[in-house]
Amino acid sequence: MVNTVTHQLTRDKLRLVSCAALSTVMLLAGCGMRPMPLADHIKRADADHATIEARYLPLDGDLTLGTAIARALKFNYDSQVAKLEINQQEKQLDLALMQMLPHLAADAGYTDRSNNNAAESIDEFSNQRSLDYSYSEMPSHGSGDISFSWNAMDAGISYFSARQQAFRALIAVERRRRAINDLVKAVTTNYWEAAAAQVMLPRLDPIIHDAETMLAASQDAGNAHLQSPLTLLDYQQNIIQILGEMRRIKDELVGAQIQLASLINVPQDEKLNLATHPQDVQPLGNLDIPTLERMGLVMRPELRMEVYQQKVDRQDVYKEILKMMPGIGAIGNGNFDSNALLYHHIWGQIGVRATVNLINMIQGPRAIAVAKGNVKLSEMRRLALSVAILAQINLSAQKYVTAVDFLKSSRQINDVSLQMEQLAVSASAAGAQSEANRVRHQMAALLGQLEYSRSLAHTHQALANLYASIGVDLVPANADIQDLKHLTAQVEHSIALWENGRLPDLTLPDNVKKPDAGNSTAPVAAPVQQAAPPATPVAQMDTAQPAATPG
Repeated sequence: MVNTVTHQLTRDKLRLVSCAALSTVMLLAGCGMRPMPLADHIKRADADHATIEARYLPLDGDLTLGTAIARALKFNYDSQVAKLEINQQEKQLDLALMQMLPHLAADAGYTDRSNNNAAESIDEFSNQRSLDYSYSEMPSHGSGDISFSWNAMDAGISYFSARQQAFRALIAVERRRRAINDLVKAVTTNYWEAAAAQVMLPRLDPIIHDAETMLAASQDAGNAHLQSPLTLLDYQQNIIQILGEMRRIKDELVGAQIQLASLINVPQDEKLNLATHPQDVQPLGNLDIPTLERMGLVMRPELRMEVYQQKVDRQDVYKEILKMMPGIGAIGNGNFDSNALLYHHIWGQIGVRATVNLINMIQGPRAIAVAKGNVKLSEMRRLALSVAILAQINLSAQKYVTAVDFLKSSRQINDVSLQMEQLAVSASAAGAQSEANRVRHQMAALLGQLEYSRSLAHTHQALANLYASIGVDLVPANADIQDLKHLTAQVEHSIALWENGRLPDLTLPDNVKKPDAGNSTAPVAAPVQQAAPPATPVAQMDTAQPAATPG
């Protein structure tokens, strides 16, 4: 009796301990489920900041435009995302192709009952018991089967889905082309502005300091009533306006250096030593606008994306038509059962069946109409985008011509300002004019130099925009970005055409020429200076396609 009571108490204690442990676990789990957003964001921010700093790669020597673009292509996160998207879409394509295979499944199991699965039988007509209790299945037995099934409609839908995924892979290629073009434009713009900053910032701060000193002296002279108030106020207004303009330009130049550092994956506070100072550009000859427009309609990644999207939508039409058809399928399986009461322990089955979804017959026409509407919508979007791209090409060409003309005017203003500065310095040294006039003329001369440097940067930017507007690739979308030295050489070969004032050969292949074009096409721009062709054909007209391209 005592043993029984002791055993019962022990069991109660075990139950009490188990309940306490279970309650503790549930309490801890509940605490773990409660979010702590601020702490999570702090950890995430610290981890991201450490990752970004760990991936900084210091510069090796002077920074050229080709090196800057190559580093941006290799290290910029947007470019890496676009590359990963291509890889992901190609993996999705491989998966879509695998889904076209028949279904093949294997199954195995084991059952064990505590008694026999015995049952009696009742006669259907007499409602009398016809057999004693009996069973045809052993209490313990194992079973297994392997089944094969294939449906023509499912295979057809999988085929068109695979074609859609193939077009999506091509869309990813075009999206990366667009990302590369945008990145090249951004690097080119910020590089030349940073080059202007490298030349002008060392001169800018001393003159700003002198101007602020002269402004303070003028204000003191006004307070002491040493000169005419109107003359002093007019002088102060000019100085303040020039100071405001110089500070605004300084902010833009410093911002360009920060942006360039961010694009090429170096710390924001690292001093950049640009090897190429702002220099004149060789202007293009007469631009062949019709050829540029045709190239833009052929090469722009946005248009190609819309073309592929229209093909994706067209596959939906085929899929909806296929869904209205009867599904004809074949099934087959092989079976095994260790039940000792069976006469055949191994057997096979094969069959054919056809099914029709009657609801699809009702909603199918509407689904087809919706799919065709999407195709029509894609076509209208493409036409609207074509009109916008034609406008962009003409605007880019016009802005480039305007930038070249404005560069000439800025050069002339800069020459005149420098001459006035030299005369002002000489006159001030001889005592023929005041120190304030000397500072004012120096500020005007510096503004002229700043405007000239910025005009150079804008001209290079306009040329980059002209390239982007017609969809010419500086590097192909599938370029190898792992080897930085090879990528830099590849980019520098391509931008040699830019520096020599001409566009690359934009001649379309013979098989896509216009019917009345004959056997030759006119160049898009008459070259001012002949440039050596690049050793690697990176400025080519088409990009590599994914491995599996739909027919």
